Amino acid sequence: MEIKLISKTPNYLKTCWTAARTCYSADSPIELLTEEKTEEEMLRLLTRIMTSKHLSVVEHCSMTFAVKDVSRTLLAQYSRHRIGVSLSVQSQRYVSEQSAKQTDGLFGHVVPQTVAENAEAYARYMACMKEIQKTYDELLALGVAKQDARFVLPGGACTNFVTTLNLRSFMDVYEKRVTTPGAQWEIKEMMLRMRDLIVAEEPWLEEFIPRS
Repeated sequence: MEIKLISKTPNYLKTCWTAARTCYSADSPIELLTEEKTEEEMLRLLTRIMTSKHLSVVEHCSMTFAVKDVSRTLLAQYSRHRIGVSLSVQSQRYVSEQSAKQTDGLFGHVVPQTVAENAEAYARYMACMKEIQKTYDELLALGVAKQDARFVLPGGACTNFVTTLNLRSFMDVYEKRVTTPGAQWEIKEMMLRMRDLIVAEEPWLEEFIPRS
């Protein structure tokens, strides 16, 4: 798995503060933007907003990530979060998984740690992956289109995608996939890495998106 932050709204804190102040001030957001406020002053207001869960003001901040080599199983889980979440996914219809096009002759796949740590389980898992690769290649050789041959590919097959979220949506997905018990390891790891990237850019969020 590899995650890169492509882009984000500049200055989350000033953006959120301006949006929050606009709701309660006679001044326009144009005027509020010119006010010289310290980080401490802006955080004082944002802490009240975050604590009271009036999170519409953080929807004005967005982030876009490039995600590489995660499983289709993760994608199925992540795509359930639809509000404020955009996705552009590598297509199995058009991108061939033919062995001749793979570096090691086998389509990209994710191996769960519980499988990797068990020698017998790992041997069986890899035998299955190789058999799937063989079947996929054979279907293509028989003239089956990639979009139909892909039906044999497993949930563990790798995919890549670009995703954009607003800050409120990110916090919601993070709560469900990291802080709430029971989330699967792979999507939890992805959200933690995303969190670390955005907190590195906006350190004030450390308090509101704790690393669990």
